[in-house]
Amino acid sequence: MITGYLRMLEHREISPVLYEFVVVKYSKLEKAQASEENQEKISLNQFVGKTIQLTFSGEIRCINCGAITKKSFGGGACYKCFITKAEFDLCILKPENCHFHLGTCREPEWGQKHCFKKHVVYLANTSGLKVGITKENPFTKRWVDQGAVAALPILEVNSRLEAGLVEVEFAKYISDKTSWQKIISSTPVEIDLIEKSQELFSYINLDKLKINYQKINDKKIYNIQYPILEYPTKKISLKPDPQKPIEGKLLGIRGQYLLFPQGALNVRTYEGYKVSFQVKD
Repeated sequence: MITGYLRMLEHREISPVLYEFVVVKYSKLEKAQASEENQEKISLNQFVGKTIQLTFSGEIRCINCGAITKKSFGGGACYKCFITKAEFDLCILKPENCHFHLGTCREPEWGQKHCFKKHVVYLANTSGLKVGITKENPFTKRWVDQGAVAALPILEVNSRLEAGLVEVEFAKYISDKTSWQKIISSTPVEIDLIEKSQELFSYINLDKLKINYQKINDKKIYNIQYPILEYPTKKISLKPDPQKPIEGKLLGIRGQYLLFPQGALNVRTYEGYKVSFQVKD
């Protein structure tokens, strides 16, 4: 059993994806930030097919400053960090609304470091065809977090804002969202991503955006395999309840979802929650 404050599932490889369950521990100082040295991890793939139990205490700590908070905002922040830190600003969800150039970035140094890197625009098959952007290295990390079964990088740009503007153009024709209900219930029908990219480029005019972009000519499809025995029969999003542990056979893992017969738990949504992980058999 391991106990600590939940973090996103970590992973490596894509065929299949190898997952780790991650918690962090804090010092006695209430607002002390947790360091990587205070992380505890356990490989998850070995428990697919076994019964596991997740017991939530009801306590939450901000994933940024470590403060105890009664409610989590923006996927793990206390309210103070949520309204002051750049990583929780609305433009993180909507990069086309980046306002760095207006001089209003919450943390200019953070913005300069994170938002002015090379970004890749890609097509992916998640719950169907979608467009997305990432600065992750490797960019397969983003695809796995989204539960994609295949992805194709198509463009490279110089900033998050430019990537967001390109994404908006593509989103006029295909989705930029993923259906969590489909992610936890079935594998999507195979899509020819190369054919779709050629089709999209035939009627999207990116030059009107007046940005620098470069097409990625290496048409390599990245296929991703998840450790899944079967999908849940119920499309239910499980929620932490201090009075009732989440217990059941771990049917599989896809994206940031742990799949159980009674539904699925989105680990990313509950970052910062104190949890105990235990294998029952």
